[in-house]
Amino acid sequence: MAHISSPERAAPRDADRLRPAGRATRNAIEVAARDLFAAGGFDATSVRAIAARAGVDPALVIRHFGSKEALFLATVDTSLGIDALVEGPLETFGRRLVAYFLDPQRTVLRQRYVAIARAAHLGQVREEIVRHNLEKYVGPLAPRLSGERRELRVALAVAQLGGLLNALFMLEDPTLTAAATDDLVELYGDAIQRLLTP
Repeated sequence: MAHISSPERAAPRDADRLRPAGRATRNAIEVAARDLFAAGGFDATSVRAIAARAGVDPALVIRHFGSKEALFLATVDTSLGIDALVEGPLETFGRRLVAYFLDPQRTVLRQRYVAIARAAHLGQVREEIVRHNLEKYVGPLAPRLSGERRELRVALAVAQLGGLLNALFMLEDPTLTAAATDDLVELYGDAIQRLLTP
């Protein structure tokens, strides 16, 4: 885990106990952090830059969130809409999952995915990725599968999706970036589907 100096660590404030002015400050920090982290990633975004964008003192960023990592995890979320996707028909999940992440209307989702992937060297972020996968995918999907090794099959499906997203969004593999989205959804979605409903 990357070392964070002592001024960047503090006990975060409980958001539920904030007064209206405190909630407004926290919201401004979240909006600024969401934009800057998505655009530049974790390492390139400083607490001072977030504070400047939010119009607050840098100390308030740490006072509200405890650390830069905690703020990153609170604001860079790729799971919007995932619950409904997971609850949908199991027989079409593979294609729907790939289509969700490759939807050209979801450019912010792509930025957030890249930001999280690039910050996976941080222990707290890595732990959150694992927790997120268990909570959002393995937990809800595994009980719906038939056959053996259900949790392992869901975990492998999520790992398989990650491979595609890394190749497309981070490596920008020219064979994949030149491919039609419909082809990727069909071929890769069906490959994922075989793990879930063989």
